[in-house]
Amino acid sequence: MLRSICLITLVGLFSGPLRAIVVASGDPNSPSVVVAYNQIVDGINLNGVVELTTSTGYGCSGSLLSDGYSILTAGHCIGSYGSPAPSYIDVYFPGSGGPVTATTYYVDPAWTGDSTQGNDLAIVRLSQAAPSSATRYSLYTGIVTNSPILMAGYGYGGTGTTGGCPYSTFEPTCGGSSYQAGTLRQGQNRYDTTGSNPKVGWSDNLLVGDFDNGTTTNNALGSTDTDIANEVDISFGDSGGPSFYGGGIIGVHDLLGCFSTSDSSPCFVPPSVSTIDDSYFGQIFADTSVPADASWIESAEVPEPASCSLVLLGLAVAGILRRRAGRQPS
Repeated sequence: MLRSICLITLVGLFSGPLRAIVVASGDPNSPSVVVAYNQIVDGINLNGVVELTTSTGYGCSGSLLSDGYSILTAGHCIGSYGSPAPSYIDVYFPGSGGPVTATTYYVDPAWTGDSTQGNDLAIVRLSQAAPSSATRYSLYTGIVTNSPILMAGYGYGGTGTTGGCPYSTFEPTCGGSSYQAGTLRQGQNRYDTTGSNPKVGWSDNLLVGDFDNGTTTNNALGSTDTDIANEVDISFGDSGGPSFYGGGIIGVHDLLGCFSTSDSSPCFVPPSVSTIDDSYFGQIFADTSVPADASWIESAEVPEPASCSLVLLGLAVAGILRRRAGRQPS
């Protein structure tokens, strides 16, 4: 019998910036997890992973796309259905000090407000080019595999055994307030399945992995991971952050959930070795698939100058032809 899923969208419960990748064990503030300025991890310079805060109090993560003006993030970071639209979005780049403020954004029209149904994407358009120090990322549009992916974000830190600070009201021993600091963290996991897996029951456009907390006891999806002791998970504030594979962005952090024996919010009860919840931060996580939604993302980016020039040239030629046609004898 399938267990029910306690579902948590990763943002919207707190005002102000939400700051973090969760590790199975160890210290989420260690140099092996925290990203230093200009640091290259698995061939990717993470200077283009940004923190977002909105006028409506949302806090998320995002990544700079190749046009240098577009920030890819999650649709629910801009505001869920029924929530007021933000008047501005502040974008913080690593090492650049103050924010770049944006007032223009686009939400994937296919997003329904239900993160489990996929297409939970948005593009934030900067009014000026991103700092030259910020890495521009391409999209991965190939075939999705279960090879390791690199995950990054500014969400809350913590471990699978101590829980996390966002719910310190409920769990006073969540690991210490230092896990709330605004810090970019990274780590690896892998996609075990898609959302259409009967154990999950979500959209096929979601890429789903699990957080085993270093032990096969908590292997939710029956995967055959051999590196589970080094897995990381996403937490509140990581929404919209990137997962990298093949040199590009393959997924956008979307949601997490816990398999449970009831609907009584078992995700809030650490440690993740609990027989009830398996992971305080979510036994499973899901990214919105970039390969599945690449056409919309590309359509929302600023066209390359060469493409713009070709369009203008085409319009100019069309105008010339029309004028010539007007001079033809009747």
